[in-house]
Amino acid sequence: MCTAPDDDNGARTTAAFKEEERRLAAGDGAALREFIAQPATGFRRGAVLMIHDIWGYTEFYKDLARRITEHGYAAALVDFFGRQGDLPESMRAPERTGTRPEAMARAMKRAEQLSDERFIADMQTAVDDLRARGARRVACWGFCMGGRLAYVAAARGSGLAAVVGYYGHLQAPPGRLAPLELAEEIRIPILAIFGGADPGIPADQISAFRDALRTDKEVVTYPGAPHGFLRYGATEHKAAIDDALQRTYGFFSRVLTPAG
Repeated sequence: MCTAPDDDNGARTTAAFKEEERRLAAGDGAALREFIAQPATGFRRGAVLMIHDIWGYTEFYKDLARRITEHGYAAALVDFFGRQGDLPESMRAPERTGTRPEAMARAMKRAEQLSDERFIADMQTAVDDLRARGARRVACWGFCMGGRLAYVAAARGSGLAAVVGYYGHLQAPPGRLAPLELAEEIRIPILAIFGGADPGIPADQISAFRDALRTDKEVVTYPGAPHGFLRYGATEHKAAIDDALQRTYGFFSRVLTPAG
């Protein structure tokens, strides 16, 4: 489960070379919010589709999209909860809610209303749109719930060049797709990042997932790092964050940049 500590002390960054907030037309007619950040080279070097956690379309992920452009890639953040609507103003991001159980309950209830099938369809629409806009290669980067969905996208979607998951859940409730059961279907490169102090994703699950993958893979666990450490551990877990991001941007360089 995604945690919501009292402070969101993740990094903030400056605006990208070009930014826009638009509406992405989904297959069922829904208009989903989408934030797109571009470097000076636009989509030419590829794009990263971000898959948010249960807190949804928040400023934290917009800032992370901007940071991606500093490495030469376009980035897109889609509001996959667009049909369910926003949380109440006082609950729209963990930094405003702390560990209030009612906020977590509302966020979880909203997340449960997004089916895996609906996500896959919306994700495919977003990937196809990025490719149509000039991104020859598209990777996705998911977090927590979005990490699980990133692995689902790797197995069941098309047109993705690679996938990165940060503390993505490997098991799933009944009726949901579990990455542990889909691992053998994944055929694209994968970078999987975990925290060693995350009780929701134990070491035996991570080992089983690593062993089941039949593709180019890198699976890394940071001892002592909790669930959500990128967002909530800027001070306490700086070494893990720095290493994870270095690996991530190196991975994007390898899988998104065409040879030559």
